[in-house]
Amino acid sequence: MDNSLKGLILAAGVIITCLVVGIGFYISREASAAATNGTGQISRMNKEVAESDKVMYDGLDVTGSEVINAINKYKSEDISVKVQTKKSIVYYNRLLTDDDKELGNDSSASVKNTQQITSDYYINQKAQFTGEILRDVNDTIIGISFVQQ
Repeated sequence: MDNSLKGLILAAGVIITCLVVGIGFYISREASAAATNGTGQISRMNKEVAESDKVMYDGLDVTGSEVINAINKYKSEDISVKVQTKKSIVYYNRLLTDDDKELGNDSSASVKNTQQITSDYYINQKAQFTGEILRDVNDTIIGISFVQQ
């Protein structure tokens, strides 16, 4: 009887140990999945914060003076600013190629000409423009487009 009792206690101990180890592995898997999900969310939030100063123009109606400010703001970055007025389409800072899906060379258009009424680059500071974000095939922001209404 003593031996059978010891055997039952040993079997119960093994079963309890297996359950504890199994629960430990389950918790470890769940924690790993939660950590991976959290890392993905943090990456998305970092991208949104980094792009927030450009994304704010997407679908936003702005005046011509704000368009000129955007051209000046992004002149030191690899961002093209496309301005479509009723008179012309001009790329500032960088050119875009391949149907506005790829950055090209530096643009020769100068923001100084945006204030000369006789220039093709003229931007009426009181005119209304609608902004749009332009992205390449890697979903990277390569430009901002402003179309006069």
